[in-house]
Amino acid sequence: MFHSIDLNGYVAVVVLDGFSTLSLGSIIEPFSHLAKSFPEIAPRLILAGLDGRSVRSKSGVMIECDEDGEALIVRLGRGRAPASIIICSDTEARIVERSRLLSLLRLANRNGVSIYGVGGATWLMAETGILKGGKGTVHWKSLAAFAEQYSEVCTEDALFVSNGSVISCAGELATLDMVLDIIGSISPQAAEATANQLLVSLPRRGNTSQPGSLAHRLRDVPQILSDAVRVMAYNIEYPLQATQVAEKCGVSVRQLERSFQNHLSTSPMQYYTQLRLEHAHNLTMQTNMTVLEVAVASGFGSSGALNKNFARRYGETPKQRRQNARRLSVAEAL
Repeated sequence: MFHSIDLNGYVAVVVLDGFSTLSLGSIIEPFSHLAKSFPEIAPRLILAGLDGRSVRSKSGVMIECDEDGEALIVRLGRGRAPASIIICSDTEARIVERSRLLSLLRLANRNGVSIYGVGGATWLMAETGILKGGKGTVHWKSLAAFAEQYSEVCTEDALFVSNGSVISCAGELATLDMVLDIIGSISPQAAEATANQLLVSLPRRGNTSQPGSLAHRLRDVPQILSDAVRVMAYNIEYPLQATQVAEKCGVSVRQLERSFQNHLSTSPMQYYTQLRLEHAHNLTMQTNMTVLEVAVASGFGSSGALNKNFARRYGETPKQRRQNARRLSVAEAL
């Protein structure tokens, strides 16, 4: 973390095209307050646009960075590395210019620079291998797809996860929690003052489950339901029968069915199918897996079975869903 940085050094914030303005603001504003109120411990921030100094956010806001990514790579190659690099992107893994970012990540890792990946940047961190054998997190909508694609990384439902000098963050407001944690590692007093300035009462810990994730959705349901849904979630590729789910939860099938009907207005197997379809949808939209591969990974066994259930749930087949999303993405970029 930042507690070991040279306070006369700098922190490079690499901004990717399509970045989240919420994530970037959650980086800049806390450090801006730190620089004004605690200048003796505040690192200097430099904004670097990966593909040029002008960068457009996902919401269409244009910003002008201090330098471009190439200048940062040259400086890294000459041994003038920043104390830390924060990669700020969107929550989704749709980074177009991959080679430059991959070079930057590898150079930074070789130079012993702390690397913070925010949102979709975690996917590229995994691709370089710097997360291999370690832990990582992404936005909850992408957790299943990330875990499927990078089985060598222990995927965690968390706001941010540390692997020594390599840290991944889910993005959006979780970025603020991570930055306040960074400041707290330098000075708890400065972190508290910064949180107060930003009207944040209690910054969340890194291992807090993400709002919207399965763990968060199950926090207020009866134990029998949370146990059953977790059993289902851990057995997506090879679905269990209702009797097997009930047995693992230590209840009868009748008790299981009554609990699902009373609290979720559905049957256990219908809910199980919806979980598998959510998994299939995430894999379809966030990976390049074939329809058959998605079908197998989601427990449907064949493309035909997946297409039928997927179309019933989403109104189109996985192939159509993926093609329409790509057309929309191209149109937005024009």
